[in-house]
Amino acid sequence: MTTTTTVRAFHHYTMGGDLNVEEPEVLSATVDSVTCRWCGHGRNIEVVA
Repeated sequence: MTTTTTVRAFHHYTMGGDLNVEEPEVLSATVDSVTCRWCGHGRNIEVVA
């Protein structure tokens, strides 16, 4: 599956260069494509809520 996601988050770096991501909020998410690993296409993929 290939998706595009837009996220708002706060990125904090320490003096040593370590990253800490706080309060990630997904603003939008879109499924761009789906490919089955066994049959090679996504024609028979079912969306399940």
